[in-house]
Amino acid sequence: MGSDEAKPFREHLRMLREAKGVSQTRLEERIGKEANYITRIETGRIDTPPFDVLARIAHELDVSLSDLFFYEGIDDSADVLREKINRLVGAADVKRLRKYYRLLMVSDQE
Repeated sequence: MGSDEAKPFREHLRMLREAKGVSQTRLEERIGKEANYITRIETGRIDTPPFDVLARIAHELDVSLSDLFFYEGIDDSADVLREKINRLVGAADVKRLRKYYRLLMVSDQE
């Protein structure tokens, strides 16, 4: 993954780490890596960490590997996100609306 392509991943990793209240140093300790390893990932000096390291990072941040890479909308403004959400909830399908509601409720409990 090139540096520009990896930028959303790096930003998402930082956001997840900070949301969990885990410092770069603490995460490095938990995954058994040397000092500044996470800094190097988050700044792009490490382009693509090995899969086993990504799996340990996901485990320590208590997210799935797919969640670690799901960063759709990370660069969107609040207005753009509201527009996307409004399009989704504008569906007439009650089954789909219930699904969206459950997803919102589960994500709100974290």
